[in-house]
Amino acid sequence: MKLRTWLLAAAAPMLLAAALLAAACGGSDDGDSGTSGVASGVAGVPDGVPFIDQDNLKFIPTKLTAKVGDVIYFKNSETALHTVTIEGKNESGNMKKDAVFTWTPKSPGEYKITCDFHPQMKATITIE
Repeated sequence: MKLRTWLLAAAAPMLLAAALLAAACGGSDDGDSGTSGVASGVAGVPDGVPFIDQDNLKFIPTKLTAKVGDVIYFKNSETALHTVTIEGKNESGNMKKDAVFTWTPKSPGEYKITCDFHPQMKATITIE
């Protein structure tokens, strides 16, 4: 085997591993994945509304601020079954892929959001 061919064969798996690692490490460190929390171009959700996506076993963004009376939209963008559990109460029921749930807060405060199926999924909504 020629040296050049051998080097290419040896380097290819390392380059692939490096590319996969770089892709997995991308995004912001705050868990928000660069999402602003305002819907824009999301199927089933009006533009400009407070919005939290459920994707990659995460709530995106993990922190959202809205006002009393705002309608907050949640969408399950993946095949995993999710819930929107607010302060320990499952408000959404089981959400399949592409399901949209809305919640309208009636009083100010900080609300903890979780998923019954995936305890690592956590978000906080601050209502002013």
